[in-house]
Amino acid sequence: MDKKSIKNITQKSVPTSQEYVTILITTEEHLIKGKLYLPIPSVVENPTIENLLFYVLNCGNMFISMHDCIIMNRKSVEYQPERVSYYNINLNIVHSCQIVDEDKLL
Repeated sequence: MDKKSIKNITQKSVPTSQEYVTILITTEEHLIKGKLYLPIPSVVENPTIENLLFYVLNCGNMFISMHDCIIMNRKSVEYQPERVSYYNINLNIVHSCQIVDEDKLL
């Protein structure tokens, strides 16, 4: 394989071996629901979903990356919420974060 092929594989691949959790993030302007991939369970002493989520949100990261997101404006209801495959969120603007069921819309 040449370097170009390796680069394309690396950029397009989404971590599938890791567990993810569906979360709902509230900011001042938006509600954002999406999949957040969790780190390897060995990074925390008691690797429950809640502890891994706590680690992701409080380990000094400035941004988190979410996949398969639904973004809704809190102040004006749209007919169709915006759907994006990948979204980076600055943790400084997050008001709250909660784990939600994957099948529920918002």
